[in-house]
Amino acid sequence: MLPPDLENQLERETVALNRWLYDESVGLPVDDDGYVAPAAALTRLYSDILAQATEVGERYFALENWIESRLAPLDQKVSAARDQSLSLPDLYCSEGPLTWRNWKAFERETDDPDRLAVAFERMVEASAGLMPILEERLAQARADYAAHGLTPIHTYCWREGLTPEALRTLLVETGQANRNPFRAALNDLSQAVFGRPAGPAELRALYLNRMYEPAAGFFTAKGAKNAKNDEKDSAHTANSAVKWVSNTQAAFRALGFDLSHVPVDVENRPRKYPGAFCFPIATPGDVRVSVRMASPHHLVDMLYHEFGHAVQFSGIRADLPFVDRYWIHSGTHEAFSTLFEFLLSEPEFLRQQFGFGAAAVQQLLDFHHFKVLLVGTWLGASALTVLDSWLENLPWPEIERRYAQNMLAFTGVPMPPGFARLEPFTASQSIYPAGYVLATMRVMRWLTRLRALGGEQWWRSAGAQAEIREKVRAGGRVQFPAP
Repeated sequence: MLPPDLENQLERETVALNRWLYDESVGLPVDDDGYVAPAAALTRLYSDILAQATEVGERYFALENWIESRLAPLDQKVSAARDQSLSLPDLYCSEGPLTWRNWKAFERETDDPDRLAVAFERMVEASAGLMPILEERLAQARADYAAHGLTPIHTYCWREGLTPEALRTLLVETGQANRNPFRAALNDLSQAVFGRPAGPAELRALYLNRMYEPAAGFFTAKGAKNAKNDEKDSAHTANSAVKWVSNTQAAFRALGFDLSHVPVDVENRPRKYPGAFCFPIATPGDVRVSVRMASPHHLVDMLYHEFGHAVQFSGIRADLPFVDRYWIHSGTHEAFSTLFEFLLSEPEFLRQQFGFGAAAVQQLLDFHHFKVLLVGTWLGASALTVLDSWLENLPWPEIERRYAQNMLAFTGVPMPPGFARLEPFTASQSIYPAGYVLATMRVMRWLTRLRALGGEQWWRSAGAQAEIREKVRAGGRVQFPAP
């Protein structure tokens, strides 16, 4: 256990860095160098802990965080390189010339699949300019881990309770098993949205973006016909966001989880991250949610997911050691977000909470099935690429080749190798997406237990709620059955 004074220093600098990262992520004005001092302080602190660590867990914790804080300057250089390289000034959307920051807006507003394909191909081509900084970042991280005879795969797997070999087997088997049903569901969805089977551009546009369009009408007063036009009306979008945030907060209160103290940012700013995230700035006292809405269905789906994160991060015991409040990997904390997101696949919950009829319920169940397949294929391919890259020390061109190989094997879509530079997890060589695969499988097992405790409407059960709360309070110590 770390000395109290050292824990206090770690928390102070971590919170300072997190505040800067949050503000930057939601597009608020920040001092460009505001991350430098806390990142440098954390580098020194974690270096000291690493030098003195005697327990495996303490050593792995210090190593991961030491390397992450050392990478902070390079992460900012990667963002700057994206701003410089990923801009196509002759292609426009409502937010201006096409860049990597407004690419999703361009995709939402472009119904011509040929235009989408051209933009996709040109963006992949432009991403070649990122290779030097991506290689520099990876080289530093590899050298730092190698100096301690480890990789982030080993530290990640240790904390998640499995081996690298077991994780690789899980990713391969899941991707292969999901390939054919995913390909069929993907083409059906692409036909509904674009009028043709999915290629690379369609898959990229559908992922966490336009895949919400077919069911958007269920979440608007005007219905499906006008749902897409409603998204272009900023006043309607703002009002819709406020309404659904309030409705979702009320739903979570009814489930026994009051999140009224968790701020939700729904403003649309030019530099705001084009998706949704929950950010635990200070765990558990300062947890925030940010959403940039693509459609009403997207907003509801993301709120249930991100509020699931907020339930965990804001519910962790405040008296736990710093390690157990802050060192929580994706396979663990994504289990809570996945559990609450899965409420949107419970027929009785959909009927009671939203008043949906049989047709809407069935369409949303089909959509949920697609998302589960998407996790095992799209995200599984990225995770497998990163895992092999670290364990085999692959050069960047081979990383890109493996990514294309894995994407084709899991999704059936011939993704160009260069897209590895644009897929965020692959570009940063982060094993994070493996957590979505682990979390999905863990939740499927956990639901069996929760139904045994509380019946088919387990979310109403005091016993099921108590079990969820017990796991939440444990922070990084929480245990899930092996997948």
